[in-house]
Amino acid sequence: MAQMELPAVWREWAWGLLALGVTALVFKGAAWSYPQGAETIWLVGAGTMVAVALLGARDVWEVQQRDAPRRGETRA
Repeated sequence: MAQMELPAVWREWAWGLLALGVTALVFKGAAWSYPQGAETIWLVGAGTMVAVALLGARDVWEVQQRDAPRRGETRA
């Protein structure tokens, strides 16, 4: 049986989305466990999720740039 392999860009998207989901769950749990500070916790969580998204986008961009010559794509 052949092993399925996803393109590198898809894998980076998947890892980025997984990281965002895990980050959201961590902050949801924190806000649930400390309701008095929920607003502040969500504010910090939003900032953290923006940082995670930017880091994930950077990885996707790097993979796209690395794989572009293999696919024969060039930027003008």
